Amino acid sequence: MPESDRPPLDAESALLAYVVLLAGMYFIGAPAQSRGVVFGLWLTESVAIVLPAIFRIGLAGVRFAPYLGLRRLTWKQALIAAGIAAANQPVISFVTWLAHSVLPKVLVDAFDAKQVMLNSIFAANLGPMLATVVTAAPIAEELFFRGFALPAMARSWGPVAAVIVSGALFSGLHGDPVGFVGLMEIGILLAALRLWSGSLWAAVIGHAVNNGIAGMAFVLGWQDPAVPPHPVVLVLGALLLIVGIGVLARVLRSPARDALIDEQRVSPQYALAALLAVLWLAAFFRGASQMLPQG
Repeated sequence: MPESDRPPLDAESALLAYVVLLAGMYFIGAPAQSRGVVFGLWLTESVAIVLPAIFRIGLAGVRFAPYLGLRRLTWKQALIAAGIAAANQPVISFVTWLAHSVLPKVLVDAFDAKQVMLNSIFAANLGPMLATVVTAAPIAEELFFRGFALPAMARSWGPVAAVIVSGALFSGLHGDPVGFVGLMEIGILLAALRLWSGSLWAAVIGHAVNNGIAGMAFVLGWQDPAVPPHPVVLVLGALLLIVGIGVLARVLRSPARDALIDEQRVSPQYALAALLAVLWLAAFFRGASQMLPQG
């Protein structure tokens, strides 16, 4: 197929892949997690989240590593990414506290119940859960959202809209109204790390640090919904949010954003795409069958 006839990796392709991702979350991930949370999470990340992105890139005939931003990261960049993710924790606390304060009680109660459930899950599966949230989740979710979707949307809408929309879609994946703004802020931060460094690995490291801190917070009981954040944390979070918005504006104006889209054309990987489609469909129908009433 001539290059000019190949469907582009654009916002439409990213949104379609996201719909497939959501279907996989419901029909592949949810049944698997109901049988075993750790195994289910690994299956969700590797099949429901990663496969739609890899399928679409392979079908487009684009080299995977350059497009996804799998470029070498310096130690300095890695440490900066980790430090920024750690310093971002008060911002998350601040925006989540705001949402917790103003949203309807039914949503707040559901959020609090979820926090209690996660506390019990981490307590019962400490090692496997921490390993999952700092490896499988960062790699898989960054491959889709900052590796595939971000440049695809930037091609259609420009980097500013791509950063915001990909952050919103990342947050929507978690299905958490109270945590929506906090998760979206994390997604925007991770997109900024990808733009700033030119490498997806900066976003993976930031994501892993964020999840590791959140996981340890559950273990240590710091995520108790009955205990609001300390006022100092809230003030610090508000100040860091203002600083972060200014830094984000600079990153979005920098020349680094122009290197976001790197489509090095190769022959479409039809065999790989077919194999991934068969694997996804097999997992989809197996999961769907398990959701049917038994009897």
